[in-house]
Amino acid sequence: MAAQKILLVALGSTGDVMPMCALAQGLKQAGYRPKLITHSGFQTLVEAYGFEFASLAGDYRQFFNSEEGHRFVRGEFLPWMSVPQFQANLPTQLEQVLAAAHDVAAIVTGPLSLWVYHIAEKLNLPMVVTSAIPIAETGYFPFVDFGEVPSSVNALQAALNRASYGLVSLLGWPKDQDIINRFRAAHQLPELSLLGPRFRLSQPKILQHIPILHLYSEAVLPAPPDWAESSHPTYVTGYCFVTPLSPYQPTAELEAFLAAGEPPVAIGFGSMAVDDPPRMARLLLEAVQLAQVRALWIAGWGDNQSGYLTEQVYAVQSIPHDWILPRCAAVVHHGGSGTVAAGLRAGIPAVVVPFFGDQPAWGRRLNYLGVAPPPIPVRQLTAQNLAAAIRGALDTPSMGQQASKIAAAIRSEQGVNQAASIIDDFVSSAGW
Repeated sequence: MAAQKILLVALGSTGDVMPMCALAQGLKQAGYRPKLITHSGFQTLVEAYGFEFASLAGDYRQFFNSEEGHRFVRGEFLPWMSVPQFQANLPTQLEQVLAAAHDVAAIVTGPLSLWVYHIAEKLNLPMVVTSAIPIAETGYFPFVDFGEVPSSVNALQAALNRASYGLVSLLGWPKDQDIINRFRAAHQLPELSLLGPRFRLSQPKILQHIPILHLYSEAVLPAPPDWAESSHPTYVTGYCFVTPLSPYQPTAELEAFLAAGEPPVAIGFGSMAVDDPPRMARLLLEAVQLAQVRALWIAGWGDNQSGYLTEQVYAVQSIPHDWILPRCAAVVHHGGSGTVAAGLRAGIPAVVVPFFGDQPAWGRRLNYLGVAPPPIPVRQLTAQNLAAAIRGALDTPSMGQQASKIAAAIRSEQGVNQAASIIDDFVSSAGW
């Protein structure tokens, strides 16, 4: 009997795509044939891992470097507001996922593509949701605010916290409603009301108990007690790190830089693009000088620099976090979930400079865990406060000790295997 296919929908940036590649590795090990549908810029990566690729409209690198993307990062788009590029891509994305899903046994998706629900309904397929942030409703903390989680909450606070999850869904639905309902009508599905899919009076049987897998560590953010009572099976699996295809080979110049002095501070903002790159570069160089540290600048999508910027600062376009971060003393980053995970696994303190979205919450969480000073929002960033935060991270022994403790817990987990096993059990019992 041929192995069953599972479709993994990876909408977003590198931090969204890599956990799906890791999960695909686990599902392949469990006997499935993973098929990834993601943006064309990731085709080479997906196929290098040996997975079937399908193309998904949209280019997040282009988006974040556009004026519209800059406005998005500045928080100018509220949950109920349409983002023109997202809306323009959605009709095509729906049809692309529908076409890719015709030969699969189940669909796995992330929080940026929950509209996969409508494809799962059309094809009567089991659906699994994965997320790098808490998205399952809980009374213990509101949506995207998980810095310090209380051990108990009163009834009113619990009700308000739970309501925040539904409110985000309710506010976000109207901007997609017309596009989704046109898709549903074209594929003989009933129209949905202003309340959207979350508040349907009668859910299709196949979608009544959608598993929600949170792909982070219990050592970083434990599951709140009320998740055990959820109508949707809800899990914290551990981080899902991809197994590299081959060992990373640094350049001789980079090796020489690393060997020339104390371990550097890694600095990088991932997929985030800044409004004024030259100004940010000057700020970072001044902060490094004030903090009296060596630094490795990971340019990512926001810059094309590489090589020595100064005697104390070396730049690379990109580099595997699992290779470089254990060779660093600390990491300055934007608080994206993927970089948070990589820094914690490396066991080094962090300085978080959040831009938007869940990043401020991760900054607060790392501060609460004792592995980072208080986060500095990017709009408040100066050379002086960044230098002070870097020195605080390096000069506070407890931060390094706590980071090492959390790293040991993360390394003992088997997040990929755990997530793949949950999906396997669910698909196997889906009722065919």
